[in-house]
Amino acid sequence: MKNFNNVTVSVFAKPEEDAMKLKEGLLALVPLNLEEEGLVLEDKTATGFNQRTLHIYSLTLMKDRHVNAFMDFLLGKLNNQQKHQLVNEAESRLDAELVFFIRIDKDLWADRVFQLTDSGNCYHLKLSVAAFPRKREVALDIATKVFKPH
Repeated sequence: MKNFNNVTVSVFAKPEEDAMKLKEGLLALVPLNLEEEGLVLEDKTATGFNQRTLHIYSLTLMKDRHVNAFMDFLLGKLNNQQKHQLVNEAESRLDAELVFFIRIDKDLWADRVFQLTDSGNCYHLKLSVAAFPRKREVALDIATKVFKPH
């Protein structure tokens, strides 16, 4: 059964941060060979506070096999406590468009330590829930089942 339509992984790189390291971290969150799979890592720039230039790296997975590979990787990284947290916070993590949000600590992931965070200093995971009928209750039920601890 299809649980998610697509997944977007993104990270903001501030001028004082090592953009290449953050880009590598984003790629490490996606268990796919981008070149072989025809995926493109987007690199956009934006002007932040005090006219500072930020790089925004993002990758969107649309194909079911890409989304499934990512979800298998994600579920393998989450421990039971983290899954429990996602289930308990499901209501606040799901927006009106039925996108489920997860944040991964940017600094800890540099050392490949997978830690959820509420901080803005993070990798952003946006999971578009494949709810049918397209209702919030259905999406919450799907997210709860997917992240339910074993």
